[in-house]
Amino acid sequence: MNPVKDKLNIEMNFSNAGDHVPEADWNIRMIKERIRATFHRRPYKAIPRIMVQYLVMDWTHKINMLSAKGGIPHYYSPRIILGQRALDYKKECAIPFGTYVQAQTNPKQTNSNAPHTLDAIYVRPAQNIQGGHEVMDLASGRVITRGRVIEVPITKTIIEVVENMGYEQGFKKGV
Repeated sequence: MNPVKDKLNIEMNFSNAGDHVPEADWNIRMIKERIRATFHRRPYKAIPRIMVQYLVMDWTHKINMLSAKGGIPHYYSPRIILGQRALDYKKECAIPFGTYVQAQTNPKQTNSNAPHTLDAIYVRPAQNIQGGHEVMDLASGRVITRGRVIEVPITKTIIEVVENMGYEQGFKKGV
């Protein structure tokens, strides 16, 4: 951090080893609380590790979307201040984490009987200007990006598929 100190004429204040920084501790606690609440609102008893990773990324991203209560900038969120685009609710908040969706596949040959959608679990909006969605493909367990998704009511079979993936390598309720 010394190069930053020299270039910006800032006095750095480093905490001692083992000391806690209350603001950082509060922020981490708040993120954990929101992750737990989101996980327990979903119908799954376990989720795969990749969904846990995207749940954490989604909440850290969402926290910067809104201005902090009592914060210095009353009208601008940290996201706007850092030069990113403004919040677009239709693109970024329309589908909740963990929702069962049908994602388009964009087949090259459209007159075949090949499926035009795939079963997936919604993890977050794509991190680009065009929009789109990042979903976990239930067949492969990988996160892929798709331009369009359709929210579908979840079934017991889909819940079991996700839970089985979660029991093998993920995050379980009550643990």
